[in-house]
Amino acid sequence: RVQTPMAMVLRLSAALLLSLLLAGCSKLFFYPMSPWVQNPENQGLQYEDIVLIHPRGMRIHGWWLPAANETPARGTVYFLHGNAQNISTHLANVQWLPARGYNVFLLDYRGYGLSEGKPRLPDVFDDVQLGLDWLRHAERTDGAPLVVFGQSLGASMAASVLGEEANAEAADCVILEAAFASYRDITSDVMKRSWLLWPLRWMVVPTMPDRAWDPEVRVADIAPTPLLVMHSVDDPVIPYAHGERLYAAAAQPKTFQKLRGGHTESTRDPAVQQRLVDFMQDNDCAAEAPGQEAASEPSGEEPPELPVPAPIPTPDSGYRF
Repeated sequence: RVQTPMAMVLRLSAALLLSLLLAGCSKLFFYPMSPWVQNPENQGLQYEDIVLIHPRGMRIHGWWLPAANETPARGTVYFLHGNAQNISTHLANVQWLPARGYNVFLLDYRGYGLSEGKPRLPDVFDDVQLGLDWLRHAERTDGAPLVVFGQSLGASMAASVLGEEANAEAADCVILEAAFASYRDITSDVMKRSWLLWPLRWMVVPTMPDRAWDPEVRVADIAPTPLLVMHSVDDPVIPYAHGERLYAAAAQPKTFQKLRGGHTESTRDPAVQQRLVDFMQDNDCAAEAPGQEAASEPSGEEPPELPVPAPIPTPDSGYRF
């Protein structure tokens, strides 16, 4: 029997809807990759493989990059990457930090890289919490300031996790770049971009995490920890309005940094790198380096808009956020 084009479209739509409902939010939010494309040694960095054991027995993997030529380190940055690939493809976003005196811990969520399990929300919040708990009690941090730096999905999950009462002041500074304000709203935004997915929003969006987990609901509880929210006006993946919403929902002390350029491309730019270092130093999230004078007080002026140069290739499929 020959099917009409309309019948084929309806069948495909029904199959797609069923797969989305069965996968829940995981299908839209997670695009993991197991193989590495590089390791820190390829970039001339020292590193150590870290394996954390989840209470349910899963192995969650990450990389520890020690600060270069700093004893002790100025601080430790806990890096949470976006939804695509794994830590090997996101390394460039933080590989410059050891040279500035910071340890870096990059975590791969379950199902990414060498981490076991399958990524689903809100289960992945447990992975973020696992890394946070390890860093808070690890002797290797030497009591130096702890900075949580998340990009895209990682930034949004950081806001959700750090906003929990049990994590009050767990970090000394928080940096969120290209975060979305709401899991359901970004799902709706993404589905609107496809003529095939657009009419299915009413069935899929309600399966996303409850509004109580939304970054814009949790972000105010990060205070009094200093918060830097960054978003590019050119972001083609997560609309700039999400960054504005997140910043508006946050409590003081908070700073907003407008960026230019593509999605999560900012930290390849030395000007943005310096902006992050200044934020950490101005907010007591940088132990004083040997021979360095005390940091000056913040000026209180609105920071300038920072450009971002070369674009970063995005995955062949899926949405990078």
